[in-house]
Amino acid sequence: MATTPTTLRSEFTFHFLAVRRSDLNDRPHRESINAPDEATARRMLARDFVLVFAACIPSKGGKHE
Repeated sequence: MATTPTTLRSEFTFHFLAVRRSDLNDRPHRESINAPDEATARRMLARDFVLVFAACIPSKGGKHE
């Protein structure tokens, strides 16, 4: 019997302190996003926001090593 390897991709919730690029009067606020790594999370938000990393928390329901 052969087994099929499965890849478990860990998901994390990343929190950033963010300021909207298009709004000069925007106040810093928290933006959260689920992604497998920080680089991916930043890519998803960087077009609209200037970001400062705040936290990385494992998402619920996944296996994390």
